[in-house]
This record gives sequence, structure tokens and C-alpha cells, in this order.
Amino acid sequence: MLLWTSLLILVSINGQLCIAVAQKAVVIPSPPWTPVFRGEKVTLTCKGFHLLIPKKSWWFYEAQWQEKSNPIEVKKYGEYRCHFQDLDFSDPVYPMFSNEWLILQTPYFVFEGDTLNLKCRGWEDASLKKISYYQNRSLISGASENSLLSIPRARLRHSGWYYCRATFKKQNFVRTSKELELQVQELFPSPKLKTTTSQPIEGTSVTLNCETQLPPQRSDTELHFSFFRDGRTITSNGKNSQELQIPAIWWEDSGSYWCEAKAVTQDVYRQSKHMKIHVKRIPLSGILLETLPSETQVIEGEKLILICSVAEGTGNITFCWLKDDTKECLKKKTQHSLKEELVLSMMKSDEGKYHCVADNNISTIISNSVAITVIIPVARPLLTLSAIGMQAIVGDVVEFRCEALRGSAPIFYQFYHKDFILKKILAPLGGAVSFNLSVTPEHSGNYYCKANNTFNGHFSEMLSLSISDPKKRRLLIMGVTVSLLGILVFAAIALLVYFKFQRKSGGSSAPEPSRDLPVTHLQESGHLKSTTPVELQSVYDNVAPFIEDVIYSEIWSINQGRLDTANNSESSLEKADSSVVYSGVKRYSPSNSTRKDKTVDRNHEDATENYENILFS
Repeated sequence: MLLWTSLLILVSINGQLCIAVAQKAVVIPSPPWTPVFRGEKVTLTCKGFHLLIPKKSWWFYEAQWQEKSNPIEVKKYGEYRCHFQDLDFSDPVYPMFSNEWLILQTPYFVFEGDTLNLKCRGWEDASLKKISYYQNRSLISGASENSLLSIPRARLRHSGWYYCRATFKKQNFVRTSKELELQVQELFPSPKLKTTTSQPIEGTSVTLNCETQLPPQRSDTELHFSFFRDGRTITSNGKNSQELQIPAIWWEDSGSYWCEAKAVTQDVYRQSKHMKIHVKRIPLSGILLETLPSETQVIEGEKLILICSVAEGTGNITFCWLKDDTKECLKKKTQHSLKEELVLSMMKSDEGKYHCVADNNISTIISNSVAITVIIPVARPLLTLSAIGMQAIVGDVVEFRCEALRGSAPIFYQFYHKDFILKKILAPLGGAVSFNLSVTPEHSGNYYCKANNTFNGHFSEMLSLSISDPKKRRLLIMGVTVSLLGILVFAAIALLVYFKFQRKSGGSSAPEPSRDLPVTHLQESGHLKSTTPVELQSVYDNVAPFIEDVIYSEIWSINQGRLDTANNSESSLEKADSSVVYSGVKRYSPSNSTRKDKTVDRNHEDATENYENILFS
């Protein structure tokens, strides 16, 4: 078995990991068979990485290094090596030359997956028949005319001692070749799985390398690598990459790892030994519950974010948020993160103390508590007054009441009268407030109230209160009454004086008509000979029978009819549709009140009556 070594160099190109192999030089014989008959030539070619052929190279033979053109031809047995540039020395090649009648030729190098060709050959290429092949002295193929035996996809089990037996056709004799040892070499050794650490800390990166080597003669063979954990493939990228990088390994990733290298064309694969990787988990510490916004007072309807975080800890961390003394989580979140958030739309029922719990299966810690207060904006207040119909009398006690149906306590109330603050009242627990007020006329006007808490404030609707004073009303009525009486008295006196003045000036007087019966005829008139019936009508009657010594007057109107046309010329006072007004001035005595009706029947015998005829055109 040929000995060889190689050096793997990892090169990063454009962020991808590539593998470059700095190999030793290799000697390739042609023909690729050994042995050959004496007198034949063997061509040796020195090749480099990916079978690069230099024009010149250094050769070692006959116990010395010589610079020769490449390739060279040799005719004798010996050890041959080569190298060029910076490559290491090649493995030795030993061309063999034989004097036998019959030889079995085998390849210089046979690797797993190669097609193994065995050639049974006679001297000077004589014709052969009945050719048989043996491995370890066991017949594997016989009685054939074919001098070439091919074994596809050679395996390690095909290694051993081989020879052939054949009959020369011309001479008709049988010959057997010498036994040759054939070694089928591994295409590549079992890979070794290497890691940066077998006990990584959770959350750190880990790199796995699946290391193996190809022989220089098969350096162009493509290998595919796969990695496994606990029997499951964790990657199989189908690329010629010997490396797997895990950006963050977790406690759940602990297990048994191994890798596999496979030559797809040759159908050859190898697995590495298993490696235990135990991921260490860091206990949790430094838990903290924070709020966003940072204020612990939240307006109803606003969003509140509860942020639960830990300073240290690895693995899948489960965060749980709890309220007050409840044991059931409001919400749970599990992932590889040191911080998680819970978003709440706050209502009044969400008010309380919150805390969070973090758990990574090896430790559990509880955060501090945060008390959250939900502020309810104050609603528009309602102002009510106890006055019926919004009217009151001076001296009444009116209750003023202001209430905001919603709003966080404390609520501060202000009562306004004509835009001036009338009263201030604080409701520490919220609800309605009120006060009583004994009203005066100055309290008439518009009223409203205002309610506000630490967040906002609103005004109520405006109410109008009317205050009346009964004393002033009575005085006003009396004043109007007295004024009217004074006017009437003055008018009566004026009429009386006027009538007396008319009598002194020679005016005739008419007999008094009855005030109870209608006047039908004028009996005494110096100017009228004939009259039409007339009726006395009361024009104004000022009567105050219950007030002592009150002088009053009665005024009567006589509607006259049209006079006869024959008598129209007899008097200058005759006018159509003239009216006669009678007035009577009376003095009333309280003693007569009980005999009022009798007095009236006797044409007012207890009073002095004067009448004057007054014509009005």
C-alpha cells in the first residue's frame, strides 16, 4: 500500500469556505500496467495538484536527483520519484520488467470505486486461449478467450494475490503467470469530526469540521459532506464543504454528532466516529419588568407595553406575565431571547399590580411588581337645581348639584354664576357634590358647573334661575291702585267744580233721572219740544263703599235720538246724535253699608246728589 500525506488548507473566498489541497507530486506510469516484458519502455510523467504537468521536474532515480524534461522513459527496474515547484516529493514507483512467457498485468494504483482491470499477456503478445484468473488461488474466471478481466467498482475485499493461466494457441502448451499482490487502497480514510469545543455555552457559535484526505492520484475526486445529530441529518448541502458552522447552539442541540464523506461517482462513503456535544445552559439572572410609557398612570383606552427582560441566561426562555395574586399567566412567550413584550389596551378592570416570571428549564426567577393605575377622563357634568321651573322666591333654599357620571377620583367641582366662581368643592372619592343657598334677587341669572380631575375637565350646560320678591310685588300693586284712585278722585273733583261753575252761570238744571231705571223722556227742557226716548248709560263708576268718607262720582251718558225736522230750527243747541252726561258726587257713610240696597231703592235718600246736563257734540 502506497504511503502518502496531504495538507488541507482552508481558504475563504467571497465569504464561502473552499478547500485547497497542497499535495505532493505524483508519478503516473504509462502503460498503467505492471510488470512489462523486458525490453519494453515505461513512460513516467510527474504531475502536480489536479494532475498539472510541468515541462521540467526533478527526478530521483539511480540514487540521485536529476533535473529532466517531463516525462521520462525508463527500461529498467528501480525506484522513481519526482517533485517540482513547492510540492513535496512523490511516492515511489517501481516499474517491473519480466522474462516470463506469461505475465499478469495489474494497475500500479487501485482505489475503491475504480474499475479493476487484470490483463493476462503472453510473450511478444502471443495468442492465448483458455484463459483463467485466480484470486488467492481461487478461480474467479476461466475458459475464456478474453485476455482482459474487468471488475467494476473495486472494493477493499478485492485485495489479494492474483495470477492467470492460459494456453498458447501456436505452441499449444499451458503456462501460469507469477502471483502478484494487488492492494485496493481506500479512496479516502474515514473522516474525523472536529469541533471548536465539545461543551459549548448555549447561544455561542460552534464550528464542525469533517476532515478527510484524497490520495494525490485522485485529487480531482468530488466529495460531498453531511452532518448528523442523534441519527438525524442536520445538513446536507451537497457541496464540497468539509465545514458546518452553527451560529448559535442551544441546550436542545446537545447530543451525539458525526459526519459523512461520500464520493458520489465511485459510490464510496465513510462516516466519522460519534462525538458527544453537551451544551451548557447559563442560569437566568437579573430579571426586570419595565413599562412603556414609563409612567404607571395610564389613560383608559391607551396601550401599555410590559417589557420583561433578564440580564443573563441561555436557552429557550419562557416569559409569563401575571396580575395581582392570580396564578394563571396573562400570556406566555417562549423563544431564544433575553427580552419579551406584552401589549395591553388598558381598561379600568386592568388596573392592578403586575409582575413577570422567566424560566429556562434550569432556573426560574420572578421580577419586581409594578402598580398600574388607569385614569378615566372626567365626563361632561350635569348641573341640576332644586327650584321648580327654574324659578324661586326670595328666601327659598335652592340646592345646587353637579355630577360627572364617569371620571377617576378625586374630582374637583366648581360652580359658576354669571361666569364668576360661586363655590368650589372637592370630591375625594368622585361622585356628585351639592350645596344649598338661600337665594336673594341678586342670585338671578345663569349658572353652570365644571368638573375636572388630573387628566381633563368639562363644563356643564348652562341653566337660568329667576328670583322673585313678593313684598315688592304687593307694594307695586298698592302703588298702582292708589295712583288710579287718586286720578279718579281728581277727575271727580274737576267735574264737580265744572258743574258748579255751569250752574252759577245760569245753566238750567234737569230733574234727576233715576239711576236705577232707564230715562225714557226728558220732561223739562227749555229748548226741546219733543224728544225721542233716551237711555242713561254708565260711563264710569268709581265706587269704594267700604272706605270711610270717600267721595265718588257717577257719570251717565244719554244717547239722544234724531229730533223732529220741524223743531230743528227752534234751538241752537239742537244737534243730531248729541249726548247728555250726568255726574253725581256722593259721600258714603259706613253706617249706610248695611242699608245699601234700601238706599238705592229710595233713590239714595242719604246722599246729596247734583246733576248737570252737559252736551257733547
